[in-house]
Parts: sequence; structure tokens; C-alpha cells
Amino acid sequence: MLINSNKYGGGGVYNYYSGTTVGHPLSPKVFIHEFGHGFAGLADEYYSSDVAYDEFYPLNVEPWEPNITTMVNFDSKWKKSVAKETPIPTPAEDKYKNTTGLFEGGGYSAKGIFRSEMDCRMKSNGPKGYCTVCREAIKKMIEFYIK
Repeated sequence: MLINSNKYGGGGVYNYYSGTTVGHPLSPKVFIHEFGHGFAGLADEYYSSDVAYDEFYPLNVEPWEPNITTMVNFDSKWKKSVAKETPIPTPAEDKYKNTTGLFEGGGYSAKGIFRSEMDCRMKSNGPKGYCTVCREAIKKMIEFYIK
């Protein structure tokens, strides 16, 4: 859904809708982010913004979204994609910038919830696109619909 406004913003609800305003310079990037929510059920990976808050996800339950984990059942997520030499949890250091790992901070919380890469479209407007884990989730959803 496109919203005729110059304001920054959007929203997405899995299997229901994705929308963004169209007049803001970041609108194309916001739409890609919201599409991740609406089409593939991706979680927000940010944790230090005005809209972030703690205790949205209980830390003793594995989130259903494919791109965040509380490590309750990390085996069911992207653990097999983490190289043996990558530390778990993975420090947010430049040498791990384009590495699949386990970076703390996601799902609106700075502690206890982890994402797969340092940055992704589901975390910020900086990257060109989605991280490896989010791309795989979108691929699986496309395959679900076409097979």
C-alpha cells in the first residue's frame, strides 16, 4: 500500500499488508523493510531507536520470526550458516561486517535477542538490501507460493 505523504514511515503485518509513505527521500528503503514484514514475516532488528522498547519478546521463548533468536532454539534458525571460526555471540567489529553470526541486539531490545548480521534492511536504512538470513526467508516464501 502506498500512502500519499511526505512524512517518513510505513508498516507491515505478516501475510496482510505492507505500506509506506511515498514522498520522503527514504520511502523506497522503508518499503523494502516493510515488505520484509508483510511478505516473509521478518522481525525488526533495530533496538536503539525512538520506537524501540524492551520486553516485547520473552527471552525464554524462541521468536517465530526467522531473522531473530533468543538462543532458546538457535539450532532451528541460522546456526548452521555460521562459520566455525566465527565466535558466538559475534562481536560487532569491522572484521565481522559481512559475516553471518550472532550479533546481540534486535527485536527492539539491546540485550538477549540476536540477529544474524551487523546490519540489514530490517535493522537500518544504511544497507542496500537484506542480509543473508532475510534473503533466505524471502526465497522460502517465494518457493512456497510457486511450488
